[in-house]
Amino acid sequence: MKTATLKPLAQRKVLPVSYSNNPISINERLLERLTYGVPAPRRMLTPGLLLKKHDLIRAYLLRMGLTPAEREAAFYLLRLYVYYGKVYPKAPNFTPDYYCSKRSFWRAVAKLQEAGLLDRMNRFIHHLQVSNCYRLDKLVLCLIRCLAEQGTPFLDDFTREIIRQTASSFWQTLGLLRVRLRDRQPITLMA
Repeated sequence: MKTATLKPLAQRKVLPVSYSNNPISINERLLERLTYGVPAPRRMLTPGLLLKKHDLIRAYLLRMGLTPAEREAAFYLLRLYVYYGKVYPKAPNFTPDYYCSKRSFWRAVAKLQEAGLLDRMNRFIHHLQVSNCYRLDKLVLCLIRCLAEQGTPFLDDFTREIIRQTASSFWQTLGLLRVRLRDRQPITLMA
């Protein structure tokens, strides 16, 4: 039996691959995408600190104006960051545990992104978007700074050096800072 149409119903056109003459910039972008994640020695927020200082972190998120569902979403993202160093959130994993909708989860992510505490990176495989990766480095730095102001002692040298670098006018220059805890120079001023 023959069908009336000979064309396949669903067909994807392969996008042409564009190559740049500058292989160094391509390698740097690939390296940044593949190696995102904060290594364990540079994670200032540890699982123990997240559990012990839960109330102070909750108070900071409350001062930001987050609703209870948005605070739970922020804690979910922080837990992923603390344990894996990478954040690839999935709303279906979050919603049944915390009795929230997917929409409220993504609303919380958007609110943190608007505040500048969260950076989103789109991930692509073969020119198709797979998922988003989120950088929580600035949020973690704000939490560590807030905990340091509350009198929490930090023992590792990396965290003490970061707190020392941001000692003078951290809260005034927060919007101008670029924070990448994985880099050699973790805190830089944006031009």
